[in-house]
Amino acid sequence: MWPAIQIDLGAFHGQLPLYPLMIGCGLCHLFLGVDFSARRQQRAPKIIGDFHYCLLAAFFGGLLSALLITKLFYGSNTSWGTIAAMPGIAGGTAVLFLAARHFKVPLRDWLPLGLPFFCFAHAWGRMGCFLGGCCHGKPTDSFLAVQFPANSLACQAHSTVPVHPTQLYELAFLVGLGLALHYIIPAAHRIYSYLILYGLGRFAIEFLRGDDRGTLVLIPGLSPSQQICLLFIATGSMLAWNQTRPVNRQTPVAR
Repeated sequence: MWPAIQIDLGAFHGQLPLYPLMIGCGLCHLFLGVDFSARRQQRAPKIIGDFHYCLLAAFFGGLLSALLITKLFYGSNTSWGTIAAMPGIAGGTAVLFLAARHFKVPLRDWLPLGLPFFCFAHAWGRMGCFLGGCCHGKPTDSFLAVQFPANSLACQAHSTVPVHPTQLYELAFLVGLGLALHYIIPAAHRIYSYLILYGLGRFAIEFLRGDDRGTLVLIPGLSPSQQICLLFIATGSMLAWNQTRPVNRQTPVAR
């Protein structure tokens, strides 16, 4: 846990919070990665720029969605600034579709290009969570366990017992998923592959979480993020079935 860097420049003394810095690194990775890949494929500069506008709108839309929906999950006493990633992804996706319609960007062609870099950007965010000490796991005696400082959220919840570094688990998973989407999974299969694989991975990691994840009374025993994961998996499965099912072609009748 390392929430901020102390900066001392002459008479100036301040701190640079690392969570926003990691989010900024993630955004840079997303935009630069998309731009490099699109230019290497010799796509039109104008539509590359339009897709960047769509991604920027999706980021701010997802951030606003996360702020609003997290308040519903965690209750009105939750301070502004607490966000949950899954509502942000869902809200950002909705804004992305609206922005793409406005800028006339064909998402079926562009979204597969951007998904690997979205995974990498999300991984930067998870590094920010680890540095900030949020989104921690349950107590464990595993060799992977991490002891957070006494002033951390993990210690407030579980005293000084080591916990699962679920932030790093998801970071590693997201990097692996991003690499698979970029180098292994063909572009035509990336959208449903992302929905299914991320949904399954995040659903599993949630069982190791030891922080307050809010409540959503739809499926008892599952966290709000797990219930959204089920929506991801179902949507991805429907897209996969629709894309891969055999097309019945009737043999023309001779006349």
